[in-house]
Amino acid sequence: MPALVRDLTSGTAYELGEASLIGRGEGASVRLSDASVSRQHASIRHEQAGFWIVDLGSANGTFVNGMAVAAARVLRHGDRIRLGNAMLAFEEESGTSAAAGLPPEERTQISRLSPEPPKGEPVTILVADLKGFTAICALLTAEETAALLSEWYADCDAILKRHGATIDKFIGDGVFAYWHGTGSETRKQALLAAVGLRAVEAAPASPTRLRLKSRHGVALDCRVGLHVGQAAIGAMGKGINTALGDAVNIAFRIEGLTRALERPVLVSAAFIEGWPDADRRFEPCGFHVVKGQTEPVEVFAPAGL
Repeated sequence: MPALVRDLTSGTAYELGEASLIGRGEGASVRLSDASVSRQHASIRHEQAGFWIVDLGSANGTFVNGMAVAAARVLRHGDRIRLGNAMLAFEEESGTSAAAGLPPEERTQISRLSPEPPKGEPVTILVADLKGFTAICALLTAEETAALLSEWYADCDAILKRHGATIDKFIGDGVFAYWHGTGSETRKQALLAAVGLRAVEAAPASPTRLRLKSRHGVALDCRVGLHVGQAAIGAMGKGINTALGDAVNIAFRIEGLTRALERPVLVSAAFIEGWPDADRRFEPCGFHVVKGQTEPVEVFAPAGL
């Protein structure tokens, strides 16, 4: 179904294709000159249920009808999209979205504004990132980069939610998610989610991934860090719920160690505490000094990964 976005300042209309990159960069399908817009700010991808928008880790965020886009969400005719200070309107030829028939919970995957102040609670945290993504982008056009990220975001969304996670945000080529609680079953689901994120890259099936592999012999390499601890979860700004705290920072640092240690998945000592047969299921990878921590962090790698 034909669709477009219209710049509400200039009136310029941009027809949307299968994957459209929005940004200030020269290769953007929807190129906006506003300085508050990132070079690769967001992308809109056409899927069976309609047109889905994702933020690409922009500096100033992407908002639909005033709500922050923290994960992929479907667009409906008349939606107002704000990118930095730029404002777009989404329009479909029929005047109604192909996703109008979806149940409300499937129409959007966005953070909701909560009047409650942030509250500390125990959480299980997952941070995942694509290794060498900058070099991969050099092999692709802007539209292919947007399509690749859209495909990856969709896979992350499906896999993480299948295992009960809450997606906090996508950050460029990374994703940050958490589970409420730190029980053994919760940690098991987090580890299964990490395995799932790795598995989808081991056997790529999406169009852009297949082209990337056939043309350049390159496959995505998802790296994952897992940790448990206390985090404050609540509304930190207009339409944005997020988790904050030292445990979150440690999870990001653990994911960063996957490159130095050449292990695709790393977990903290706290994550495996009380895990049955932990000495057989996890291999020790030593203590490591990480930014922001006064004490070294001990990490382990799941056996077989």
